[in-house]
Amino acid sequence: METKKDEKSYDDLQGGGIQDGSVGDPEGTPGFPPLNRATITNEDYKSEEEREREGVSKMTATVSNPYPNGIPFRWSSLWKKAEVNPINNKSLTFNLLRLGDYYANTFWLATLGFFVAFLSWFAFSPLVPEAVKKDLKLSGDQVINSNMASLGGTALVRIIAGPACDKFGPRKVLATLLILGAIPSGLAALVKNIHGLEAVRFFISILGGTFVPTQAWCTLSFDKSVVGTANAFAGGWGNLGGGVTVAAMIGLYERFVKAGFSSSKAWRLCFPTLPVPCLLLVAAMILLFGRDHPNGKWSQRFDSVPPILKEDAEAAVSSSSVLSNDEKVSSSSVERDPHPPKSIVTSNVDTAQPQPLTLKNLRAILTDPRVWMVAICYLITFGLETALDASLPGLLTTIFQSPTFTVVDAAYAASTYGLLNIYARPLGGVVADMLYSKFGLRAKVLWLLSTAFLQGVFLLGLGYYVDSGSPKLGPVMAFIVLIANFGFMANGAAYAVYGHLRPANIGTVAGIVGSSGNLGGLCYIAVAKMYPGTRAANNLGKKFWIMGYMNVAAIAPFFVYQSFVEWR
Repeated sequence: METKKDEKSYDDLQGGGIQDGSVGDPEGTPGFPPLNRATITNEDYKSEEEREREGVSKMTATVSNPYPNGIPFRWSSLWKKAEVNPINNKSLTFNLLRLGDYYANTFWLATLGFFVAFLSWFAFSPLVPEAVKKDLKLSGDQVINSNMASLGGTALVRIIAGPACDKFGPRKVLATLLILGAIPSGLAALVKNIHGLEAVRFFISILGGTFVPTQAWCTLSFDKSVVGTANAFAGGWGNLGGGVTVAAMIGLYERFVKAGFSSSKAWRLCFPTLPVPCLLLVAAMILLFGRDHPNGKWSQRFDSVPPILKEDAEAAVSSSSVLSNDEKVSSSSVERDPHPPKSIVTSNVDTAQPQPLTLKNLRAILTDPRVWMVAICYLITFGLETALDASLPGLLTTIFQSPTFTVVDAAYAASTYGLLNIYARPLGGVVADMLYSKFGLRAKVLWLLSTAFLQGVFLLGLGYYVDSGSPKLGPVMAFIVLIANFGFMANGAAYAVYGHLRPANIGTVAGIVGSSGNLGGLCYIAVAKMYPGTRAANNLGKKFWIMGYMNVAAIAPFFVYQSFVEWR
């Protein structure tokens, strides 16, 4: 009889036995483990298969979070001590000005790491049209091939970096990639021909993989209500390296020439002078001053589950055996809070911690269409950014070169594109978080799709304007600014969304999405190579409007798809 009573109590809890979303007195439920008095939803009683499919790292549970929709923004939160979500020890505020605080330190180290990586990754781009092309006697086709080589290695490295972040932690992965990238950056001075140039630029593109640990590190440190903002600022200000490197490398090159060095020696001296020391210095700073996780070492990342959740989880596991042995949480030496606060239902985004990648998890990730939606958006938007960072100086030279518009002028004009990351990408993440706090995750997704789609619209406008006859620099730059604004905002929005999809494998998802951006870059450069155009034929804009149609066609179907998905 006692067994039947126990079974009935458990059935009541699974079925319609719970009224008004509350749990009765735990002591009045014989045989069932004591539970926190909390709001219960179907999330708490999903099957093991459902939990694994959703990437739940340990459990879905109910604990206190006084700010389920995030903390309303206050200017003082930028410099005050972080307010921390008790569920996962992530910061609910973006306190980037409080230097010395773990969360601010993590943000700045991640951003600085990506900044110097981007600076070094595209250090060749401003030097190729003038110095390198002449020194190595390159054809226009060879220049495009070297630009493609500069993106080729990044896609592979990002795919590898994702699971590595889940296993070893993003801090170590970021520092390792910076050190590895410094080696080919130093060897750039030894390049003698096109084959050496392609090889060096290919291996320098290792640095593009730093984006994955940058985003994963911020995602582990900032709560879902502000992670879009943190990721967008880290990515956007890191991407500024692509704009700064134009002015820095051209300025350094001209300084060496004025000092008496030949053009051939001057461009070679630039690499050991600037990129290599920056990469090694920042890698050392990350290793010395960084911390793996809000809890400390990477091995302590699972300690973020609050004591009250640990005890309830262990009791539930011992009773229902829903979780495997290696997922059980020890609650020894843990005391229950005698006055537990009012509880808010949490999602697996709150409680999940990165897990080493398994074939089963990989299969679930690769068959999740939401992941591919974000990846394709990033392929379209960041792909264009990397392609233009690598080739925009040359494209502007082709369109406008004249006695009054030199290669150096084209390089400085092209730097405007990358420098817009100072606000555009961060704005994309900030708006995404604001929409999320008011309207939920679907609003974030629609913001991502809208900004990515508008990038394509303005690409079409640029292409048709250039082909209209006698394009002027001012309108062309206006189109480039509009393309950059919407594309960069879409980049920020993409990494505001990705953390919601598979939180137990955020590194792997970040790697897939990030690598797609580099594949997109290769696609865009391939289009530019296939349709170079000439002034005489008045078809220099063809490559741009082809890119625009690609962009629009790739994004439009997702407006329909998102309406059939339950975003939460």
